[in-house]
Amino acid sequence: MNTDEIKRLANLARLSVPEAELETVGKDVSSILGFVDKIQAVQLDGQTQQSADKTNVFREDVVAPLAANHDLIEAAPLHQDHFVKVPKVIE
Repeated sequence: MNTDEIKRLANLARLSVPEAELETVGKDVSSILGFVDKIQAVQLDGQTQQSADKTNVFREDVVAPLAANHDLIEAAPLHQDHFVKVPKVIE
């Protein structure tokens, strides 16, 4: 892919690609697209391995009682009052 195509693709994906990296990104994208072409060339004869392995994927719905909120909170590794405590992930 040329640099103009990479710039357009980056704009559509709302990515910022520095000018110095446009050529490298173009080579990477071309490599990925080449790999996708190889995958599409594989003949599957109308059936994939996943669909061949699955014979009965459905099960009956079973209505079961839910655990009490208190029991669920008590089962959590960290809890306080009526809440489950989790590590802070956003600063």
